[in-house]
Amino acid sequence: MPTKLSRFSDGLMEAGWLAAIILVPLFFNVYSSRIFEPDKITLLRSIALLVLAAWLTKLIETFRSPQEGPGPVKTWWKRIIQTPMLPPALALMVVYLLSTLVSVTFRVSLLGSYQRLQGTYTTFSYLVIFFAIAANLRKPAQVERLITTVALVSLPIGLYGILQRYKIDPIPWGGDVSERIASNMGNSIFVAAYLIMAFPFTMSRVLKSFKAILNEENQVFPEVVRGTIYVFTAAIQVIALYMSGSRGPALGWMISTLFMLLLLSRFWQKRWITLLIIGVGVAALAFLVVFNLPHGPLESLKESPAIGRFGSLLDEQSNSAKVRQYIWEGAVKLFLPHDPIQYPDGSQDTFNIIRPILGYGPESMYVAYNPFYPPLLGTVEKRNASPDRSHNETWDSLIITGIAGLLVYLSIFTSCFYYGLKWLHLIQGANQKRLFFLILFSGTVLGALSLSLWRGLEYLGLGIPLGFVLGLFSYLVLSLVFFKNDPMYTEGDSYRAFVIIFLLTAILAHLIEINFGIAIVATRTYFWAFSGLLLVAGHFLRQQPELAFDHAPAAAEVSHPVQITSKPDAKAKAKRRKVEKTSPAWLINLPEWFQETLIGSGLISIVMVTLGYNFISNGARATSATQILANSFSRLPNKGNVFSLGVLAFILTTWVAIALVFTSENQKAKGIKSWLQ
Repeated sequence: MPTKLSRFSDGLMEAGWLAAIILVPLFFNVYSSRIFEPDKITLLRSIALLVLAAWLTKLIETFRSPQEGPGPVKTWWKRIIQTPMLPPALALMVVYLLSTLVSVTFRVSLLGSYQRLQGTYTTFSYLVIFFAIAANLRKPAQVERLITTVALVSLPIGLYGILQRYKIDPIPWGGDVSERIASNMGNSIFVAAYLIMAFPFTMSRVLKSFKAILNEENQVFPEVVRGTIYVFTAAIQVIALYMSGSRGPALGWMISTLFMLLLLSRFWQKRWITLLIIGVGVAALAFLVVFNLPHGPLESLKESPAIGRFGSLLDEQSNSAKVRQYIWEGAVKLFLPHDPIQYPDGSQDTFNIIRPILGYGPESMYVAYNPFYPPLLGTVEKRNASPDRSHNETWDSLIITGIAGLLVYLSIFTSCFYYGLKWLHLIQGANQKRLFFLILFSGTVLGALSLSLWRGLEYLGLGIPLGFVLGLFSYLVLSLVFFKNDPMYTEGDSYRAFVIIFLLTAILAHLIEINFGIAIVATRTYFWAFSGLLLVAGHFLRQQPELAFDHAPAAAEVSHPVQITSKPDAKAKAKRRKVEKTSPAWLINLPEWFQETLIGSGLISIVMVTLGYNFISNGARATSATQILANSFSRLPNKGNVFSLGVLAFILTTWVAIALVFTSENQKAKGIKSWLQ
């Protein structure tokens, strides 16, 4: 029986993962010398510790009641191992611990480097968010709240990037952020990588609003309000993605959007849409191949500012291509067997023989890479820049955690897509299961061999994910065109399938992007949060058939189902009295609409307070609080303190949009309901 303390812990955990969803991408610290990644990670670690403390409190409270506890150790441990997606996550923990223990720089591997802070401690913080969501998120209202938060928090980030493009940014950054926007991430590639993970959930909200508008006879206006805001948010995301000028994330966005449309065509049971999308995908692939041919028929389009960058994907002479190629050449030498690395004190690496298996440790590349630094790399980037990342997740996995880490990394993504497609009824029976793994494995091996033989072993890190994605698409197309799997969903399955489609889309976009760039704290946090939500939607919520696509029940309806009997017995009465005693009186007496209003107000407050912290500064050294606020929202220090209302308009737009969405979703709010209608 849940107690007040356990319910408080549940609320604190949800507040924690929602705060992480908002704060990690939105927050930056202009008062710090590092401003972005390390400060975001420090905030995430603090949130993860709070979530972990709340979870442990709930577990201790649960163990106090033996009849409702998790049972004997063998029972619950076996249940964890048999739960989908949990074994790879646990394996990642083990691999990171082992790799850290044998690291060439133990302290940095454990706590993270000064530049990035992405050590084992941070990785475990991501996993805390994953496990907390997987183990404790059980209500449809929580699912809806998380998705809404992901979609809306991207709005101020995209709007701020557009301000940078038009040079009305109030913060005087040291570099140019107008040619390629950096927004709240500090890097054009990073902000694009974040946006492509938020875009699918914005589209899910757009489609849901449009469906409600077409089907609802009453209360259409709230859906129109939400639909308009979500369409606006999606447009801002696409515009900001374009203004970032980042090819890797753009490719991830296009490929994942094609993947999303294929899954939606199956969800809608429209075969002609499936065939049309396959045709468009083949045509787009053919266009990219022809577009990248040297002196090809589309050579003139390479000068286009809109799509010109996509015509140099295979250009070995571009600066970015050379940087990656030279870094990967050094990574190959670092990974293959070699003489032990010598430390500054003259000692040698005693674990050299197992480096290909367990790697050099998290955050260790900048230390281990120096003896293998290719001289040509100094001609295309700063000579004092020692690579601490490979700009490719596959090579990063091989270097920091070895072959063991690479296998775990691939198993995590394989698990996501296998179970996701299975829960979408696209993998049914043992034969289709074997075929899925055969095609995925064959594609991965073929991609690795093809690029390695064509361009050299340094392109192995690109060939593995490329082959993986091609194998995934091959199975999906084969399943959609030739298999006669049962496409019918129950009402509850319909809701869960809709959520799973967009989760898989975001995860695929992330997989593609991190193999052209660097995984950051925002995308890592979102990946693990989405993975936890995928497990909840596909596995745990299957036991709740009342989760309909159109109208997910309120939290109270799911958490406390009412069992109707002809004559309630004494045991039931005693149980009901126990619930009433353990429930806080003030929460019982509050109407549901007011509870939802409090939650929405809390989320809005987090967004607005963070924006205030980001942009309120006193560069002019004013002594009046009013003058400080006025200068922060109306003056541009990088343009001679000229007057501009761009920042104020951006913050007000964010506030109005988020407030309208949360208000319109609370259709039971007294005094507001009539206005919305």
